[in-house]
Amino acid sequence: MDQASGFSTGRYRRSIFAATFLAPVAFLALALPLIFLGINRGRGASDSLNYHEKAIRTFAQQLPHPDLSDYLSATTPGYHLLLSAFARYVSDQHLHLQLASAALTALLIATLASACAWRMRRAMSSFGVLAVCLPFICSIYVLSSGVWLLPDNAAFFALLGVLLLALRRSQHFGVWVAAGLLMSILVFTRQIHIWAAGVIWLGAWLGAGAARSECPLFSRHDIGGRTIPRITRTTLAFLFTLPAFGILYYFYRLWGGLTPPSFKSMHGARIQWAGPAFDLSLLAIAGVFYFEFWRSSFQKLAREQFLLLLGVAAAGLILAIIPNTSEDPAAGRVTGIFHAVKALPVIAGHTSILIAPLSALGAIILFSFLRGMNPRARWVMLSAIVGFSIANSANPQLWQRYHEPFLLMWLILASSLAVWGGAKPGRLAVIGPLALAAMLAAISVRGIFYERVATDGGFTPGNVEPAALSPRPPTGLPDR
Repeated sequence: MDQASGFSTGRYRRSIFAATFLAPVAFLALALPLIFLGINRGRGASDSLNYHEKAIRTFAQQLPHPDLSDYLSATTPGYHLLLSAFARYVSDQHLHLQLASAALTALLIATLASACAWRMRRAMSSFGVLAVCLPFICSIYVLSSGVWLLPDNAAFFALLGVLLLALRRSQHFGVWVAAGLLMSILVFTRQIHIWAAGVIWLGAWLGAGAARSECPLFSRHDIGGRTIPRITRTTLAFLFTLPAFGILYYFYRLWGGLTPPSFKSMHGARIQWAGPAFDLSLLAIAGVFYFEFWRSSFQKLAREQFLLLLGVAAAGLILAIIPNTSEDPAAGRVTGIFHAVKALPVIAGHTSILIAPLSALGAIILFSFLRGMNPRARWVMLSAIVGFSIANSANPQLWQRYHEPFLLMWLILASSLAVWGGAKPGRLAVIGPLALAAMLAAISVRGIFYERVATDGGFTPGNVEPAALSPRPPTGLPDR
């Protein structure tokens, strides 16, 4: 007998296992041919060749005492040290390093598909879950990180684990220990994700929370009441995240900032005010393809809290009007959607006519998804997307590769949580995600097969060319 609060049995369990198997197999079906054929084109191959593989091989030579004071990556060295140990003690062949990196991405995709399949088991088959997850698999940024030696997916794997632990209604000592460990791994892999500690604290504060989903946004009863137990839980969760802050402080002292010295001029602490509008725009573009998963909750929100819906849309519009949202390579607004922004009119050289309406639509889609979740999940998911957007706005380079994978992952989880909350997507609900996957696959094909062959720019620590600030750099390195 299947129980919502326990493990699935029978056909539900088989469906979950099938989805967990099919999703990484779909990724490997795309990635392995690229790996074995030795494809060496596009941004991912260039970044791997010029930065991350060099860091990995340098660390492999230096083990067990790697020099972390400056190296060819703007991130903390967790991914590079893991693969350097593989290179030192298992195999340093380029092909084998790629396969090891691909295995990390396969585990990330399997975890995402498993989490979604468990929540959607009564409404969708394993193939339906695969269709929902397919846009993430086909994204050029996810695929590139799985094919070449890039740290992005390793960080998103740890981040997904943190988010899933925060979403658990059962909050206890073991959950906080695991979350604290994952936070340390996450910050050791990509320092900007320190924001995720706040999601852990919020999950502990909420506790088990209400299981109901048919309630308006937002009730004070969802986050208030029984103050002493909430404070106790949150304090314990906070203590287990302190090691992650210790890791961040260690590297801050070592580097004299939040990035290795070679990347301070490119990724130094400057605010990118267009970040929230950019994220909402990407959420809108991808979110319309998941319409069937937020359609019913949008209708409820429009009936129950129409003024709130108008306010949300207005807030999204304001977030796009106040900062400069025009295309500007020197200001870090240069990749992804900014190619379309450049081709369209800009009001007063300041406000993109594309990003402004998309930001408003993205805010509507965001709150429609939240309305479909149970109260506990909606607070956790809202805090995740807000924390992510604010943290990434501290990076002056508004490159789509830093944002798209997380937003796709958020949409996929949000769709599963909406189904868990009572949404009943029809059989045609998978058409939207499949169409989005096809579009992203076409972008991936173009970005991998029709871009320049990766060449070694001869970069070394202390001698890094900020090539991303030029739309067509002579070295062929679009961004990092």
